[in-house]
Amino acid sequence: MTTMDILRAARRARPALRGAEGERRNAALLAMADSLWAQRAAILSANALDLEAARGQISEVMLDRLALTEERIAAMADGVRQALDMREIYRIMGMS
Repeated sequence: MTTMDILRAARRARPALRGAEGERRNAALLAMADSLWAQRAAILSANALDLEAARGQISEVMLDRLALTEERIAAMADGVRQALDMREIYRIMGMS
């Protein structure tokens, strides 16, 4: 699956999630976070290939920014979980 395939799949899923309420939205966000962590080996492997292909094409600074580690993937998953928490806060405050 290419990056474009993933982006197309995300676009197709967007309308269903846009109006998702409570449990359904929370389940989707948690599944996203869990999937990021569960698929970290594949993500790291694909990232290594991408970095190697980009070497010499972009600066070392950009390569460093694009390089993934387990810690960075964990931070991504945590960020998705934080989005879940923020939506609940917004709901409670009447901001959603």
